[in-house]
Amino acid sequence: MITIRTLYFFGFLAIFLVAILATGAHYYLRHLKQQKYPYGKWDELLKRLGSLDHNNLALIAGSFDNEPDMEDEDLDPEQIWHLLGGMQGLEVVEKNCAVLVDLVFYVQQWYPEAMLVAEQLRQNAREVQWHIDRIKSAAKIGKPRTATPEYLQQAVAIYYRMSCQVLTLYEQADLPGLADLQGAL
Repeated sequence: MITIRTLYFFGFLAIFLVAILATGAHYYLRHLKQQKYPYGKWDELLKRLGSLDHNNLALIAGSFDNEPDMEDEDLDPEQIWHLLGGMQGLEVVEKNCAVLVDLVFYVQQWYPEAMLVAEQLRQNAREVQWHIDRIKSAAKIGKPRTATPEYLQQAVAIYYRMSCQVLTLYEQADLPGLADLQGAL
């Protein structure tokens, strides 16, 4: 004779087994998706890009690089900080560096020549991260944001060159999605 305790036991056992199987299936499907799209899907990569004003970045980078087509005036730290969008803009630059590297690795699946660009971008992203860390550490110890203008300007200039390299790579490879990428950057 089956008692109510036995029914409860088998009910809990069934729920436990279903939960274990559902968890295993979830992780297995996630693993398959990650194998198929190791750097994410195109739309997901574009959604990860934060928005920055590309013209402001070009102005800051041009002022740092002293490009001949840019105005020859030097920007003061407050102007740079304002054009970038403050600490929020700096965090977007930091996040976007990783996304730019992922975008190039995404292209590398079909365009193996992108490996050299990917390595260069990874090194540039590390350098940008270094500059941003210096700015953040200066902010933590109470230095004004104008105390580190060279770090800020270098980080923005390197990020701007990275975004231009990614766009150039997509143009050279004649890859679909170039217009979407230009819009996202």
